[in-house]
Amino acid sequence: MKTKSLLLGAFALCLGLFTACGNNGNNKPETPAKLDMTAAQVNPNASGFIFLDQFLTTDPHLSVKISDDFTTATIFYDGKEIQTIEDETGLVSDEATVRFLDANFDGQTDIYLGPGFSRTLNALFVWDEFEQQFQVVSGTSLQNPMLHPATKSFIEGGSSSYCETDIYLNKWNKSMIMMDENLAIVLDPEAYGAIGVEHRYTLKDADDKVLYSTDEIEALPEMWQTIVTTFCPPEE
Repeated sequence: MKTKSLLLGAFALCLGLFTACGNNGNNKPETPAKLDMTAAQVNPNASGFIFLDQFLTTDPHLSVKISDDFTTATIFYDGKEIQTIEDETGLVSDEATVRFLDANFDGQTDIYLGPGFSRTLNALFVWDEFEQQFQVVSGTSLQNPMLHPATKSFIEGGSSSYCETDIYLNKWNKSMIMMDENLAIVLDPEAYGAIGVEHRYTLKDADDKVLYSTDEIEALPEMWQTIVTTFCPPEE
């Protein structure tokens, strides 16, 4: 009887090992499904631009809760928390609006936080499909943002002093934003010397080389004429 019990035990052990090996080969751990972050299509206006007020304030899947002290943004997907982003100095100014857009033209939904106005604190998170999380865009003011899909440009900027407005036309390197051109608009001729310009409009490239220096808006490239009239509408 003892020998029979030992044989049955050995058989059961072998059967268990065989079953385990078979399961290891056929039942691999499931890879978590990628989140669907496909961005809703927003059409540019007749001039080819998408303005701040066109950025969507709702999304089929995403929602964002900003902490009372504006230092934390908690992101939810279909009601489930997927990421928390913190900045002890503050992510946004008070009364921040949450907007959804495709900021870097990759077809994925990104998140813009803030009132968007000049001299206010704003934040931008772009979706990294490979990492399956949002990356924080830094190194730029993110004020008065507007998109130009035809050239994949992200334009932002605004009043930096009582007489000067700085506007930046940026391009993307994945989740990093790179300044491509910068236009300084100086309204007071008496301030030209102090600011280091010779005319009302000074357009420079990324290497700080002057491309245009003029008092006439019509002398700027057509795209920049539209940008200027958007940031600095003519007085009625």
